[in-house]
Amino acid sequence: MAKELLLTLFYLLLFNFLFLRFRKLQFKSFKPAVTQVLFNLKFITGLFIWFIYTFYYKDVQNNDVHKFYSDAFVLRNVASQSPKDFIQIISGIGSNEPRFDKYYAEMKNWKRNFDEAPFNENQTIIKLNALLMFVSLRVYFVHILFMCFISLIGWVLLTNAVLKFAPIPNSIFAIPVMLLPSVLFWTSGVIKEPLLVLGLGVFMYGLLYFETGNTRKNLQAVALMLAGAFIIILIKFFVLACLIPAAIAYLILRQDQNSATIVLKYLVINVLLLVCAFNINHFIPRIDLQQMLVNKQTHSVKEAEYFNAGSRIEIPALDNNAGSILKTAPIGIWNTIARPYLWEGKNIMMLASAAENVLVILFIILCLWFSDFKNFKQLNLLLFLLNFSLAYFALIGICTPVLGNLVRYRAPLLPVLLFSFILLAKRDSVPIKLHALLAYQS
Repeated sequence: MAKELLLTLFYLLLFNFLFLRFRKLQFKSFKPAVTQVLFNLKFITGLFIWFIYTFYYKDVQNNDVHKFYSDAFVLRNVASQSPKDFIQIISGIGSNEPRFDKYYAEMKNWKRNFDEAPFNENQTIIKLNALLMFVSLRVYFVHILFMCFISLIGWVLLTNAVLKFAPIPNSIFAIPVMLLPSVLFWTSGVIKEPLLVLGLGVFMYGLLYFETGNTRKNLQAVALMLAGAFIIILIKFFVLACLIPAAIAYLILRQDQNSATIVLKYLVINVLLLVCAFNINHFIPRIDLQQMLVNKQTHSVKEAEYFNAGSRIEIPALDNNAGSILKTAPIGIWNTIARPYLWEGKNIMMLASAAENVLVILFIILCLWFSDFKNFKQLNLLLFLLNFSLAYFALIGICTPVLGNLVRYRAPLLPVLLFSFILLAKRDSVPIKLHALLAYQS
């Protein structure tokens, strides 16, 4: 017990020092203490997640908070038995040989019953936790700290990249966005979302780092985008599939400020890429987007029925054609943003999610109320953020019949959606004294 406490305290102090010492790890618009407070709050939330899924939801073999860590424990033991085998499993080189089956049999979540993505995201998070065990000495609370650290780095990169285009006082809005219960909760545990947030932050920081005529800076931006894309594809392939079209549209004619041109390029790029995506199976039969979505929805519905999910809802059944998917997409977006409704809250978790949805909708209305469309200069960035987040919301909304899961899946991209509305709000919509209280003084 003493070892666990001392090691946890050591890393807690270390990460706090890093956030205090290095300005690049901090939210640019705020005092260093704001980043530190958010990190420590995330750690407390991570401890709360561990407590809830250890003593309240006691099925530790099936909940993500414990199952990936447990499998990582098995994988870490392989390093002691055979370092060569461990390296092969981590790298994936030659790891499909029959002799490795004895290891995989011990890991209950290494293989998935349903997997349409190019990479098995379960294996990614198991490998990461196994590697962390070399420095955590298998102390679970240290893993919580590392997950909070990497997810906060992702939020810092994303926030600094996007909000540099917003009126400076409006950056204060980033704080309530980061403190939304689902965002705080689902990005602070030993699960997949913290790594996804890191990938999003790295990619979007690189994307918004581009400068016309600056070759060196643009090469760095491309490197960041590639690194971010690699992280994302290892965790959530469909997130990258939604991000790429929006990123392409953002980069094309990036300097053009004509509103009609900007709107047109997003329409053209999205239509062209959707046509390609829905017809790629005619050229590469192995890749059938429509069937992948149908399969994903079918699997999710069957899984909800098998586990008798308490927050299950009815969603329109998908057919294997583009029309069915496009017709269902608006319903998916609405479900992701607005549900659960207040009257659908059957427990404390669902009531908190329903209350959060009310706050999210009020936040959007508030930003729109204080917007200045006539003088707005960031239409390209606004459409990028909306294109990316709403495309992803549509996908998870049409494939997820369980509200609890839907709240979790949307958490990493909810700030992306809300940041687009922060861009719209006028400079004088935030009391100057409120911003000055937390603002960084250079």
